[in-house]
Amino acid sequence: MQHHAKLQSTRNPIGSRWRIAGPLVAAAWLGMLMQSGTQADPKRSAWMWTQSSDSFGAANVLGDPAKEALVRDRFDSWNFDRIYTSVGNLPLSDPEVLANWNATLSAQGVRSQMLLGANTWIYPANRTDLLARVQTRLLNFNASRTNPAERLTGLHLDIEPQGLTEWSSSSAAEKKALLYHLRDTYADVRSHMDQFGGADVPIYADLPVWFDSSSSIGWDDAAERDAWFADISDSLAGISLMAFERGSLSSIVSGVQWEIDNLPIEVRVGLNVKEIGPGDTFDDLAELESLALQIEQHYGDEIGGIDYQPFYTYMDVAPEPVKNADFDASGRVDGGDFLIWQRGYGIAASATLGDGDANANGAVNGYDLEAWRATLGASSIGLTAVPEPSAMLLQVGLPLIALAGRAWHVQRAR
Repeated sequence: MQHHAKLQSTRNPIGSRWRIAGPLVAAAWLGMLMQSGTQADPKRSAWMWTQSSDSFGAANVLGDPAKEALVRDRFDSWNFDRIYTSVGNLPLSDPEVLANWNATLSAQGVRSQMLLGANTWIYPANRTDLLARVQTRLLNFNASRTNPAERLTGLHLDIEPQGLTEWSSSSAAEKKALLYHLRDTYADVRSHMDQFGGADVPIYADLPVWFDSSSSIGWDDAAERDAWFADISDSLAGISLMAFERGSLSSIVSGVQWEIDNLPIEVRVGLNVKEIGPGDTFDDLAELESLALQIEQHYGDEIGGIDYQPFYTYMDVAPEPVKNADFDASGRVDGGDFLIWQRGYGIAASATLGDGDANANGAVNGYDLEAWRATLGASSIGLTAVPEPSAMLLQVGLPLIALAGRAWHVQRAR
């Protein structure tokens, strides 16, 4: 089982002489820190499908600097440690767009995985197409990037035999045969990647919570079931269990416990954001988020995290993150708040407002500094949201840094 290590806090105490120079130094640091922030207690992710009909489908985000900046800001606020992105033809048609996407995500501690999905790939006759996509869009792309941060960090396969038209009419034995096709597909992809330059690229996959059920699949016995899961664990680094149509912690536990207890790979829990609405699994987003929190509290490091399906719907329904940069609760955002932020910078988990955490994600990083900059001089009364960061954030040159330095030396000389 993979466990996420928490980063150690990096504290930098500073004297009162920095109260004058602080805002200037903060502005100069902002661009750099937005590229070097740490992620808070990583645990969330989402499936980012192409979905050209939605403004936050991958087809409409990648290559749009403003949307990319907005999405990265949300990733930070929501504690995303990775994203499964359907990159389409970008590795071939516009590789620089994908390279920049990967690099900016890497800079804030978010892993960029390529998402591929087609249920018919389980059939041997169709695997040639799958392997060709893996080769041209992932392996060749990664090999062309000299900067490791620009590479895709994983392959995420969404191949669901239960989604095939023939599944519903298949016997238990026929369904089991389809699962063996799925196992072999994973193995073929792993073998191909190992052979052609992708041995260091992990593979993750999506599974429903009931593949371990003898009544659903028709396993001969527990030994056969266990052997199948052991086989796929040889090919995969982790799975996302699609715990859909389950609205309570007890129903989630009953669906995922066996895999958590028995698999030697990372297990994450997937929730379906499309199941929100009157008469559906969740009445509103608050119910879904409450369940996600219960799952995290129940399992802790036993699971890798929570995945949302799909990202574009989550982006549409989730409220804009509330940000408050009045870290000292003085009623005003000023230089004193910058001092608090600087002392707390680098805390990666369990940070509070008093540590400099403006977006309540448990970390203190460049996004919190951006919230401070955007509201500097404002009263904290009634603050609910901060303007989203622009694509360039700030353009601050060396003269400003030098000015800040002179202000500090003047204070030292007194």
